[in-house]
Amino acid sequence: MLSQINIKKFLYIENITLNLSKNLNVFTGETGVGKSLIVDAISFVLGEKQKLNEGDFVELVFENIQNEFSEEGTLITAREIRNGKSIYFLNGRRATLSTIKEATKDVIEIHGQHHQQKLFSPDYHREIIDTFSNLQNILSEFQEKFFKLKEIEKKEKELKEEQSNRLRELDILQYQLEELEELNLQENEKEILEQEYNYLSNIQSVKQIVSESLILLNESENSTLDNLGIVIKNLDKISEISPEIKNLLNELEEAKAIVENVSYSLNNLDTDFDIEKYNQIEERLNSINRLERKYNVDFEKLLELEKEFRERIDYLKNMEFMLPEIEKEKKELEVEVNQLAEKISEIRKQKSKIFDRNVQKHLEELALKDSIFKTEIKEKSIDRFGKNKVQFLFSGNKGFEPTPINETASGGEISRISLAVKLVSKNSVESMIFDEIDTGIGGKTALKMAKKLKELSNYFQVILITHLPQVAVLADKHFYIEKEFKEGKTVAKVSEIHGTEKEKEIARMLSGMVNEKSIKFAKELMSEVE
Repeated sequence: MLSQINIKKFLYIENITLNLSKNLNVFTGETGVGKSLIVDAISFVLGEKQKLNEGDFVELVFENIQNEFSEEGTLITAREIRNGKSIYFLNGRRATLSTIKEATKDVIEIHGQHHQQKLFSPDYHREIIDTFSNLQNILSEFQEKFFKLKEIEKKEKELKEEQSNRLRELDILQYQLEELEELNLQENEKEILEQEYNYLSNIQSVKQIVSESLILLNESENSTLDNLGIVIKNLDKISEISPEIKNLLNELEEAKAIVENVSYSLNNLDTDFDIEKYNQIEERLNSINRLERKYNVDFEKLLELEKEFRERIDYLKNMEFMLPEIEKEKKELEVEVNQLAEKISEIRKQKSKIFDRNVQKHLEELALKDSIFKTEIKEKSIDRFGKNKVQFLFSGNKGFEPTPINETASGGEISRISLAVKLVSKNSVESMIFDEIDTGIGGKTALKMAKKLKELSNYFQVILITHLPQVAVLADKHFYIEKEFKEGKTVAKVSEIHGTEKEKEIARMLSGMVNEKSIKFAKELMSEVE
């Protein structure tokens, strides 16, 4: 629901905060005061094009909203005019107009001649009829089969396209698989081969350095091992004198053992150049590198390719058996989809007649006695919603065939159609704003409209501009709009009224003046409601 409207500046409204009821909210005021300013301010935030003034800033606060844009159930949208440009905000952060519209599309609607767009949409008409007809379950079943059919059709198309190239692809894959199988690659093989190849490529350097190292370690006069032996022998003589010296002696003995092991290992190192082995390694590495370049993969992926080729070959071999199965499944699904589409169509046609009668009754009670409301259901190619195009038609006068609502209905008629449709369908967004809904209405019709608006506000939040006292007395919150001349300029003042103030406003709405007699009538009307 729209819980709060904050207007820092908008046209000639400044610095007001309005806290709204979750049920019925009405705005009243004398003729010419600009009662539609509040509707215009809300439209301004929602992105409607209108005259812009520097510094205009309006913020709307919505509560109990559960969508991807709300934060802990709260959604705050705002618009500001700065340096001649519109700046939008969502939850205190800069946003685009498209984001604002997406965030509020299922939250608030404005019904009137210049605002109504959803009521003009055949998709919305279909949604209303489907909700009224309780088609959710069967439509869900239909859509599940419809999308499955689309997947099967896509798979069939792919299979047929693949079928024409199947034999050629099989030959290529067989050759590629044999090439990989012949190579018989092993895990981590390339890394091991590269290490061996690098060792053999540098064998002369290895041989020379190993030889020099052995000489230094134990073959030369004053070799490392000889010198270590002398040091150990000398320290052994004094090791009992000091525990620290004894520890150092132990460490040196360990070091000598390590050097002896290194010397032994170096001495047993294979430093002979095996030309045959070298050539074999080089040839295998060349084969591996060639396939990596061919398939544009690394060695790890090359190992996986063999498995992928086998799976693709099996798939292609089985393809000739798959297509008949796919075609059979497709035919079965087509029958089921068509049957469900027909069932949905029949239910829509049956239920729409009841829907039309109920809407027509509301419209006649709302001073549209000569009107005709009709739901037109035509057949079209099947899509995810079935095989119908659903559209509401309307005529406001006798002798004229009903046509799409957007072609003939006036602003007041559109608002009343919206009211009737929502009362019958119980389908709506959280908050509805009605503009011009009571144009040309009075007497008993006004009372009927008031009751209908009150009934609707039991299900959804209703905000409206009205000149009808019968509607105003039913309001859960009543706001009065007036003009003032302040500091050389006209400003609008909006205030919530109760008690005596409300009695005076109802009295003015009843007779055009406030006196003892009109106040008496106002009290009587208010007591009837209570």
